[in-house]
Amino acid sequence: MSTTLQDLVNSAVFLSTEMQSHFGSLIAEATWEVDFTADPQLTFSSDGTLVLRGRPHLLGSESQGTWLWGWENINDFPEPVVDLSHQVRRFGAGEGVAELTTAELELDDELALRLTLAAKAATGKWAHYPAAAGAGTTVWLLVDAPELALPAPQVKTTVRALMQGLTLTTVDDHRAALEAYVARRAIPTAVLPEDGIRLLFADGSADLSFDEQRRISNCEVQAPLEGEAAEQFVQASAGAPSPEAATTPARTAAPEPAATTATGTAAADQEPIQAAARVEERPTPVRGQESRAEAAPETAEPMEPAATASASTPTPASASDEAPAAAPGETPAETAQPAEPGSPAGSPAEAAAAAREEERPADAASPEESRAAAEDETAEDETAEDETAEDEAAEQPEQPKKKKGLFSKLFGR
Repeated sequence: MSTTLQDLVNSAVFLSTEMQSHFGSLIAEATWEVDFTADPQLTFSSDGTLVLRGRPHLLGSESQGTWLWGWENINDFPEPVVDLSHQVRRFGAGEGVAELTTAELELDDELALRLTLAAKAATGKWAHYPAAAGAGTTVWLLVDAPELALPAPQVKTTVRALMQGLTLTTVDDHRAALEAYVARRAIPTAVLPEDGIRLLFADGSADLSFDEQRRISNCEVQAPLEGEAAEQFVQASAGAPSPEAATTPARTAAPEPAATTATGTAAADQEPIQAAARVEERPTPVRGQESRAEAAPETAEPMEPAATASASTPTPASASDEAPAAAPGETPAETAQPAEPGSPAGSPAEAAAAAREEERPADAASPEESRAAAEDETAEDETAEDETAEDEAAEQPEQPKKKKGLFSKLFGR
């Protein structure tokens, strides 16, 4: 059976999410500049101080509702700029993934991100940056930099990556996605009853259960690490491979003499910019992180050589703004359970009944003797509580929509 684009998305989504969160924390408030010469460089700086410099790999560009793979190279960029995109094409040909071997694709709201996730699974490069070139065009880059090596896995960051990853795009097999992530990060695991999985970390553990459709149905976090989980961690981690193996950026080849220059700076605030490049059929981009919901489609203009522009990267949003993440282990046992849409979290009537049960004296009447009275009281309580809830809902003002944080912008959504 051939690999599908969805299989690659499942495989990459959680590690990519963790990496993008780490990447965003490093470049907050920084402006960027990209140099598409034979020695490609992506530089982030703040107030004239270098924040991070990495090697960019041009995957592809999106403009006017279409995606163009970098290996098509209509702008004749030097080979070091587009060589990784050729690796993605070869991988797609070998695995039978048509989306990776078709030069131009019609975009939907998520396809650019999904193609980038697939490219990460194909290349082992886990950081990406959607660079805004202005005029509605975005260049999607994979990025190498020593600073992007992830630290050892921790229960808090891992659980957050799982919960955030499930909100970014469609993941149709949560279990397969988790298993791919655990293998790449070398996270020790233990088997739980009913086919659950316990993830083990030096600072805690996370017990995950799944439903019949292999979706994560519950995630219970325990911190600090203790008891049975601590013993399992010691046993499972003995001789385990380094978790850095899958995330350390590869060394790049020595730079060649400069040929064609394509430089530009762009920013996440969506100001149109110009980027240098020689254009034959359509402009090749360099754009920041504009939300598709906010970006008005414009006709891309050819980019003139040696044009530059700059803009700033927004401050990373807090975890609560970024995505609904399970609460990390601030208490010994916490539970983060993805709720089904529209499912209640427990009715007021149930809470009232529980409270009455706790307050009942030892010599109270038996359940058989008081059942009828309790049912009457519960019905009256439910009626009163429903009326109160309706009144409060009517008085509650409409909540403003939250703005996208750096995490969302870094993903290009």
